[in-house]
Amino acid sequence: MPSRRRFLRNAALGAAGALAANPLRGIPLWASPRSADARPRTGVFADLHFHASLRATVRETPPAVASRLLNPLAQMTFNRTGGSWEECHRAGIDLVCAVHYNPLDEVVSMAVDPSLDAPRHTHRMLDLLEAELNREAAAHARLARNRAELRTALADRAAGRDDRVIVLHALEGGHALGGLPSSLDAFAVRGVVFVTLSHFLNKGLSSVGNALPFFPDAGSNWPHQGLTDLGREMIAHMEAVGILLDVTHASSTALVDIFETAKRPFLASHTSVRALGDHPYSMPDEHLQEIVRRGGLIGIVLFPYTLSNYATYERAIAQGSLTDVVRTVRYLVKILGGHRSIGIGSDFSGFIVGPREMNRLGQVDRLRTALMDEFGDEELVSDVMSRNATRFLSEHWGHG
Repeated sequence: MPSRRRFLRNAALGAAGALAANPLRGIPLWASPRSADARPRTGVFADLHFHASLRATVRETPPAVASRLLNPLAQMTFNRTGGSWEECHRAGIDLVCAVHYNPLDEVVSMAVDPSLDAPRHTHRMLDLLEAELNREAAAHARLARNRAELRTALADRAAGRDDRVIVLHALEGGHALGGLPSSLDAFAVRGVVFVTLSHFLNKGLSSVGNALPFFPDAGSNWPHQGLTDLGREMIAHMEAVGILLDVTHASSTALVDIFETAKRPFLASHTSVRALGDHPYSMPDEHLQEIVRRGGLIGIVLFPYTLSNYATYERAIAQGSLTDVVRTVRYLVKILGGHRSIGIGSDFSGFIVGPREMNRLGQVDRLRTALMDEFGDEELVSDVMSRNATRFLSEHWGHG
């Protein structure tokens, strides 16, 4: 059974072979945004997990610099979702947590030990996004670097003074910290709102759930089935500097250790429910309930494969729909005793296949319509779509 690292390498090679054998068939290298369906308004959507700059990040990695076709090929092969700042603005989206992830820092470095260069690479990703927000996207989005700036931006939107999308920096994978808790200090100053402690591979902080289909993490030889001492140190330092902990991707064993370690509320920015989609990536009821009992937030990923028990990954791609998302919201409302700890983390532009009715952030009205058809409750839908997330972030970010 192949490891995830081998899967990623083989997938890239296979896609390159497919390109050589059948070059593009007239498909454009860069997908153009679809027009947004909604007019700007307040309380539309707060996305807890959007890979805003993954394309730019991958484009600047050494392999992509050496081969300019690599990044467009990766986007066409793996990434079927997205969104631009302009369409997000037109759709009235309130807030986006722009998640930074460098695949090479996780996949190519040692199986367990993180790369010492990763913090420098991660700061470069923040630089790229900030440059974009200061130039071509300035009319559509604005960066908030701390809780005070976030509250000011939310107040501006509520008063109609500034309707641009609020953007927050976030990091996916503790490997971005290079194994150094002290690296969190600079990221806190730059305005990182949360860090997802683990991701695809065990990098010496926490064991991980299997987010990729059907094969184990053979890269680390299972050195520890839970949270490591360094992982505990990272959590303590995050809480000290006011960066929120994101527990998405952590294994169930690691979550139990996190419950014993964390002192402040935390979130799962883009997860699913194991009772509905029996995947290691998904969370069991008792863990979802414990996160909420501690004042945390649950973000539902817009990835039908993990939301439901499709027989195959291919069937999930063909049949996955917003019905999977609505069903998950309904189930969480039931087991959590209400809706006020539920949000949405799309994971769009992060190489997932979204619901067949929605593959752009600018199409958020389709999700709102599906939720309204199910619940018929404007307050509930607006809370789940936006207000629960903005309230949680503005209350808990920066306590340290």
